[in-house]
Amino acid sequence: MARLPLLRSLIVFACAVAPACAEPAESFMIKLTHAYDAAWDRGDIPAMVEMLDTECVFRSPFQTRLGREAIRENVFRNVKRFRDTKSVETAAKIEGDIAYSFQDSTFNDYGPDGGNEVKARRVVKHLFIFTRRPGQDWKIRGMFTFSEADFAPELPVAK
Repeated sequence: MARLPLLRSLIVFACAVAPACAEPAESFMIKLTHAYDAAWDRGDIPAMVEMLDTECVFRSPFQTRLGREAIRENVFRNVKRFRDTKSVETAAKIEGDIAYSFQDSTFNDYGPDGGNEVKARRVVKHLFIFTRRPGQDWKIRGMFTFSEADFAPELPVAK
């Protein structure tokens, strides 16, 4: 639990410096995010789990999950509901073995049972934090969803 204050500090710091630290449009962070989005859209839970650090934190307006296994058991239940994700990196920064990526993402909400009919379109802001442990590849250490914006007036926007 001692890591949560550190994580909060990182989020505050990352939010403060985000506008000043833009990287090229195709950073490794957005490439990893696009791979994660594609795995989500395929419903490929093992691929998504492999991208997560064991101590990953997931936070949305609806839930907070600590650890890769908690995310697997709770967050990934929604793979049939939310699909067609498109993420655009708005700012990024790498500092040694930690990296931050701010993103705007859109996706379709197909309703609780999935299906083929789009019930709503969603637009959200994300902060992804990536870490690299010695001898390992970069992993997603934190996924934070902040706000939803109005989008696609021809469809209801989920709130």
